[in-house]
Amino acid sequence: MPQYVEHLQKFFDVNLKTLIPKKVDMLELLLRDGLQHESVFVPLQAKLWFADQIIKAGYKRLEVTNFSHPLQLPQSADAEEILKQVKLLKSYQEFKPEIKVYGMTKQAFERIGDMCQKGYGPDVVAFTISTEDLHGRRNSGRTRNEYKKAIPELVKMAKEYGFKIDMAIACVYGSCCAGPVPIESTFDLIDFGLDLGIREFTPCDTTGESNPITSYLHMAALVDRYSKYDNEMKYRIAHFHESRGTSIVNTVMAILGGARIVEASLGNGGGQPAYVFNGIPGCGSGPNYTQSIEVGNCSTEDILVCLDEMGIDTDGVNIDKMLQLGRVLEWTLGRTLPVWTTKAGRPIKQPVEWNISEGNLAYVPPYGPSQMYWADPSRYKPASKAFIDKQFEGRDRGPNFWDEKVAKIEESYLECSNGGEKAVADPKGRWFTHPKNV
Repeated sequence: MPQYVEHLQKFFDVNLKTLIPKKVDMLELLLRDGLQHESVFVPLQAKLWFADQIIKAGYKRLEVTNFSHPLQLPQSADAEEILKQVKLLKSYQEFKPEIKVYGMTKQAFERIGDMCQKGYGPDVVAFTISTEDLHGRRNSGRTRNEYKKAIPELVKMAKEYGFKIDMAIACVYGSCCAGPVPIESTFDLIDFGLDLGIREFTPCDTTGESNPITSYLHMAALVDRYSKYDNEMKYRIAHFHESRGTSIVNTVMAILGGARIVEASLGNGGGQPAYVFNGIPGCGSGPNYTQSIEVGNCSTEDILVCLDEMGIDTDGVNIDKMLQLGRVLEWTLGRTLPVWTTKAGRPIKQPVEWNISEGNLAYVPPYGPSQMYWADPSRYKPASKAFIDKQFEGRDRGPNFWDEKVAKIEESYLECSNGGEKAVADPKGRWFTHPKNV
């Protein structure tokens, strides 16, 4: 065990079943963190389309933009307009999700305050402060102590304009500039914020430095220290980035450690702002603080499917719709994205034809970018009893666990096809994996 977590040994002595929650809340990062790494400007109309679809998919929290200076964050040059237009969407007016934006300076907060006065203010404004000064100097140009001097003014402005303030804490699980970071550094920043009246904190694995054990232990330590404030503060947040293939497992382990809000981005997007933007180098932070160019957020599509398979409710999010949006995002950005479930779909829940159909070329997947269509639900046609029996014709067939299920699936499928009562659309659109009465 790494020396710096030895004092957290007590959190190992737990029963796994007691750690799995019934539900977690989801926050979508696409329009803020998820797009800031893109090297080409994404049009306002496209951002609004995704905002509208994400809200319609059941999200109750989403980030929409960043009010940092457009010279450092050119993807958010339309910050005022995107915030205004999102709040004018019919879907927003109907469902009223929590809208969150970022701002790192007094000047950014002044711009946000102006939007509040015009009637288009956000619910939450976050700023980022690092637990580690080498990263802090490269990310925000300030050390912790230098940044602390500016925070009281930000808190005052938040109260004046009527929005909540979120202290996003970078490098909680490790720094790309200095290695492991003790959990005490996070305690110090949260305690400082609490004294100022801040009640929302987002502990972040900023560049994908964490591992499953550290993810669990650090979140468990935060819960151990601050759970007495659960009724008045928000901090149980899993925010992990992907650079070493561990963002999904880190998110799950943080949930086992006590996280109850999951932040992720459609398409595995985001991370450090693009260094080359619209063909112009030197725009964002680029390679200033990490050696990897791929440091996107935990994939929304993959973590939604993962949590659903674990039996954890994701607060009413339409998972199949989010998989569809993930495939549309690939077309929007013009490339295949490093997401698994938009290609493989969900794990199947009953026997299907394609995986036991010998030599059927209809099920050979397409080559190249069009592979994104391979997760189309229509490809998962339920296998009939007659179809399966034919596969075992002349063979000594042993006992199995799915005969009864196949019979029920066939009955349900036939009634749906004949326009019976069971043809009523399933609200999750999942008749192909979870037929009624099965």
